[in-house]
Amino acid sequence: MNRVQGVVVSAVLLTTAACASLGMNSVEKLNQLSPGQTSDEVQAILGEPESSELTEDKWVLRYVLHQNWRGFVPYYMVFDGDTRTLETWYTDEAEYQRMQEQMGEVVRPLLEAQGQAGAATPAGPNDPELQGWITGNYYYFSSSMIASASSEQSVVLCVDGRFRTTGEFSASGTDATWGTASQSGGDGRWTISGDRQSGTITLTFGDGSSRNMVYQVGSQEEQTMLFDQVRFVYAGVADCG
Repeated sequence: MNRVQGVVVSAVLLTTAACASLGMNSVEKLNQLSPGQTSDEVQAILGEPESSELTEDKWVLRYVLHQNWRGFVPYYMVFDGDTRTLETWYTDEAEYQRMQEQMGEVVRPLLEAQGQAGAATPAGPNDPELQGWITGNYYYFSSSMIASASSEQSVVLCVDGRFRTTGEFSASGTDATWGTASQSGGDGRWTISGDRQSGTITLTFGDGSSRNMVYQVGSQEEQTMLFDQVRFVYAGVADCG
């Protein structure tokens, strides 16, 4: 990846981080809106707009809100130009699709570039747009009071094509402590193929080994995803520092 590509990718990631500051699934804030609210009341809920435009009789504020399983979506708040009271709001699906395509084109060179030193090159087909959609931190936990056992797993999928998995299992006795029984995990690079319902994620580890992980959308309301039939909860933006 050349310097220009790096600058563009950094700008896109910074924009995404700024949008995420409103919170994951921030589109739910729209439920707090109602016609007749003042612009100050709307901004108290949604924060500062990305941009604003004043026409002859309307004042329009643009926001980019996060929606689970879709990513960042542009929304427009339409106010009366004189009273500055909210009349309606809408999303621009055509603009959303352009944003998705732009993200895919910007991130594609990064995803296709050689990984960091020591990291394996990902194998298998890849869909950059789909990769940007599914990125995040996913978490699983289960415990059994009968067997005194606990299991914790996490899958972190980064937008730049890196991944990290961790796992801990404990079967506790009277003197056992959490995590002493076994720990597992790994990192490397990943690719994805399929659609926004199901497909395959190929994990390529630093030692060159790889495995396929089948994904399937669980419940959008509960923000869950099935990885190899194990139900993980979406736990927020991926920590890829």
